[in-house]
Amino acid sequence: MPKISVLMPVYNGIPYIQEAIDSVLTQEYRDLELVVSDNGSTDKTADYVRSLNDPRIRFFQQISNLGVYGNLNFLIAEARAPIAQILCADDKLLDGALARIAQFMEERPTCALSRCWTVGDLAFFGPSGPGYIQGSLPLSLNCAAAVLAYATFGNPVGNLSQAVCRPEKVIEVGGFNSEFSYAGDREGWLRVINRFGLELHNEELVFERIHPLQNRNLLNTNYESFVQINRTVELMAALVDPTDISLLKRHWIIHFLSPRTSAFVREAVRGNFQIASSMWRNLPLGISASACLTAYPLWKFRSSAATATVERLMKRINEINGSPAVSEWEA
Repeated sequence: MPKISVLMPVYNGIPYIQEAIDSVLTQEYRDLELVVSDNGSTDKTADYVRSLNDPRIRFFQQISNLGVYGNLNFLIAEARAPIAQILCADDKLLDGALARIAQFMEERPTCALSRCWTVGDLAFFGPSGPGYIQGSLPLSLNCAAAVLAYATFGNPVGNLSQAVCRPEKVIEVGGFNSEFSYAGDREGWLRVINRFGLELHNEELVFERIHPLQNRNLLNTNYESFVQINRTVELMAALVDPTDISLLKRHWIIHFLSPRTSAFVREAVRGNFQIASSMWRNLPLGISASACLTAYPLWKFRSSAATATVERLMKRINEINGSPAVSEWEA
């Protein structure tokens, strides 16, 4: 049995999948399997993967498209190893990544979910970067602290390719909910960390490719993400300490909801008034559109009022976690 399953969901992946697969098969760490699930591609993805002659590859071709998160559920159920690294077919592992991931997870046998960094994250989340507050999260978060970190930063796990999990634990909480076509990882990982907590692996081990055909662009043509973000806010509100809700509502207005103002203005200028108005429909927790519009400059110009909510919530995360105010940095 392999020690790590690399799970690769793919749909029409020909432009980048060769690099992604090569980055797995050329790792010095050899005790692995690569499980590829083609989600009904219409290009030559299936032909390419079938042409590869490597016993570590297990390939599945779905008859019909399962959706992003249905395909992930399939892969997680197929994993033979106790540890699984998700790798999207347009991303790639850095040299030595699997050895470091294996060591990290083996040193933490109870860890159900961990997050590594992508190229560029050290500069962004490091002490002099704009995301330094999030970068100073404790490296090991208990369940309550992990939920509050989620409520503060939205999805500290980041891109799917940054996630390493124990498949049995993800299955235990029910896997991913395909109804969240855009935010399925947010909703699914939230259930995992609410049960098991979260470990942060502050090493750059993955290269995330940014391009126009990413799911984040293709699945959000009519701002469907806003509806799902509203739902995830309500889910987080049900899990956090009620004494934190007042501060969190202000934080969510500034950091989660007000940023959609730019899309609202853009669509209104184009004359797409129905789409523009839909962005403020069914806001969570009784939050009003006027509150979001008023808060937009605070977010846009990174005002002290915006930073203050993050700093206060970080203090609460550390209190709940029993951690020092600032975590130690790992290279």
